[in-house]
Amino acid sequence: MPFRGDENLLRRLLLNLVDNAIKYTPKGGAVTISCKRDGKRYIMTVSDTGPGIPAEAQTQIFERFYRADSARSRAEEEDGGLTSGAGLGLSIARWVAEAHEGTLELLHSSTAGSVFQLALPAPQGN
Repeated sequence: MPFRGDENLLRRLLLNLVDNAIKYTPKGGAVTISCKRDGKRYIMTVSDTGPGIPAEAQTQIFERFYRADSARSRAEEEDGGLTSGAGLGLSIARWVAEAHEGTLELLHSSTAGSVFQLALPAPQGN
């Protein structure tokens, strides 16, 4: 089913989510992306097997310029060439979701990995 929205902004949202999942998943880990329609919404989940986001940081990760460095910087150091970013990716991603009348949230995060969920409205009558 088609979705009407700003292609460039939606691309940025998806790239931010997938890039984070890849960046923070160690070699041999897994990144999983799933998409489905759930009634009046399109649901996309991005999950990884990275180190997770510390519990005390989980309520702040969508704030501009916030970075949960302590647990996640290890992945950046191991890769050698990755830059750490400015802490804007998830903030921008959530803003894009909300601009399209959707939501972006962290469903779960632990030392076994993180799961983010994007929900966008599906066209009615289709």
